[in-house]
Amino acid sequence: MEELTTGVVFRLATIRHNFPPDSEKLHVLHLELSENDKRQAAERGTPALLSVFDAADTTVIQAEAIRGVPDESLAFGLRVPEVRSLKLPGLRQPLRVVRDPLEPPLSEMPGAEGHCGLEGLERLPGEDRKIYRELRVRLADLSFRYRDALPI
Repeated sequence: MEELTTGVVFRLATIRHNFPPDSEKLHVLHLELSENDKRQAAERGTPALLSVFDAADTTVIQAEAIRGVPDESLAFGLRVPEVRSLKLPGLRQPLRVVRDPLEPPLSEMPGAEGHCGLEGLERLPGEDRKIYRELRVRLADLSFRYRDALPI
């Protein structure tokens, strides 16, 4: 998988009662791998990836269409060099942002080439939960509101 070393990626977060539309940063819960993320990784024999989009290749509107976001959502950016530089004692591997090609029919949608994954958030059995919780807290702290190539 091609690794990104520069640029900005963004993640969509659905607005809910516990995550209002004026939120300035991602909530830690938005950075947890879903059971579906873990299942897909096991099926493919690859590390689990948290879905993000490369801002150079995908607009927020395109990402919402690809994701089929039914509710109102917000985009939050992460600067790739900052993500890559996060280090914690006891962390098995550094975080990486890698290209994650979509399957048809999603791969045929505008902006699909920008789909990526954040690798390194998966906690293996026996690993300390606190390390991965702290990692998500630090990632959330790095996030910023994003609108098509412009942090707001």
